[in-house]
Amino acid sequence: MRRGFTLIELLVVIAIIAILAAILFPVFARAREKARAITCVSNMKQQGLAFEMYTSDYDEVYVPAYEWKGRLDPYMKNHEMWKCPSRRQLIWYYGHGYNAGLFASEYAGPAPLPAGFAGMSRAAIQSPSYKILSVEWDKCVSGPPGGDQANHRGPGPCGGPMHSWAVCRIHNGGSNVLFGDGHVKWMKPEQYHSTTDHVDLDTCAVVPADAQAVDEATWRKYWDTSYECN
Repeated sequence: MRRGFTLIELLVVIAIIAILAAILFPVFARAREKARAITCVSNMKQQGLAFEMYTSDYDEVYVPAYEWKGRLDPYMKNHEMWKCPSRRQLIWYYGHGYNAGLFASEYAGPAPLPAGFAGMSRAAIQSPSYKILSVEWDKCVSGPPGGDQANHRGPGPCGGPMHSWAVCRIHNGGSNVLFGDGHVKWMKPEQYHSTTDHVDLDTCAVVPADAQAVDEATWRKYWDTSYECN
């Protein structure tokens, strides 16, 4: 005669399944995000080629910051190449921040004023393999964490000086970064910018409020295209 499972045995099995699920589901989620990040890397490499072709066509000068994606779009295969698989809800011209440096009105740090890529001659870019050209971002332009956060606040997904604090952590706590020589690398913001988690786009507040920027030598290494790395 076959005996069925007792209630205790069923509860033990259910408990084991629950424990395994709790262990494996985060692993599967990280693996899925890793796969999305790889697709994102491929797309950003194509963006790097678009920058390269534009610069070659326009007398070795980088695209201006204003509507930069629209200017580069003819060099891309389709709009999907602008999108990150983890943020498909965004319109194609959002999701990346072009390193446009900082304006004098929004920079409170020591001289010189940090220069970005926008409108710059290729020959003027120092140590391009270290310099961030474009990065996954919550504003259309990006920049170093220069000065007080209070000087970096403004409305809108593209406008407003707070663009230089709009970091995001899309892929397992970090984001993909396109450098001036065309290579793409996954990095955490605290490596090149700050301990900022994100910017609240409704209140224009940096989260957390006590986020700490990296030291000046570090952010100039990654952001200031006039800064030569030794």
